[in-house]
Parts: sequence; C-alpha cells; structure tokens
Amino acid sequence: MRNEGPSKGLEWTNLLLGIGLACAGFVLAELPAAAWNAGIVGTLIGCCSAAALYRYGDWAEWSNLILGCWAVIAPFLLGFGSVQTPMWTHVLIGLCIVTIATMQLLASHRMQVPSSTKSAASR
Repeated sequence: MRNEGPSKGLEWTNLLLGIGLACAGFVLAELPAAAWNAGIVGTLIGCCSAAALYRYGDWAEWSNLILGCWAVIAPFLLGFGSVQTPMWTHVLIGLCIVTIATMQLLASHRMQVPSSTKSAASR
C-alpha cells in the first residue's frame, strides 16, 4: 500500500457523497428500506473514503465500487424503485461513486505499471 493515491480531491468527493447518502436516510424516514439502505451504504462509503484519505489502498476503491453498484440497484431489489426521490437519490449518488472509484482504480493502475520509455531508456 502507498500513502498517496491517485487523487485526494476525488476521494474527498466520495467522502462527501457518502455522507450525503447517509444523511438522506433521515429525509427518507417514511420508507424504512430506503432510509436504512441509505444510512448503511452511505456510512460504509464514507468510512472507505476516509480510510483511503488516511492511507490509500485499492481495496477502498473496490469497496466503493461495489457499494456504489449496490446503491444503484438497491431501489429495485428492495422495493422502493417506484418512489422517485429515494430511487433517484440512490441511483445518482451510486453512479457518481462508481465513476469516481473506477477513475481512481484506473489511475492507480497507471501509477503501478512501469513506463516502457523508462525501461527502454535505461538499456
């Protein structure tokens, strides 16, 4: 594991999105499944992002990727997909989390792959 990840700014964005989803659980209180899901998934996203800010690791991005995918499909699997506000809250925040986690993983992979120009120049 490295101390520095691909982008601290994107990690802060994921942290704020996770906090936003967790707080949305209070607004969605009339739908218990949506409220509990938002609270739990948002808290887990926030924790993974906070851990990645402290000490970056690909595991945090993979966790956020999985949690973001869950946030996108949860409204339909948990039965609140027909209610617009909680459904769109989960889907949009989930898509943002998935996009950022994917960008971070790709950037991390690029940082780990040795450049072919460096190896050719050292010969």
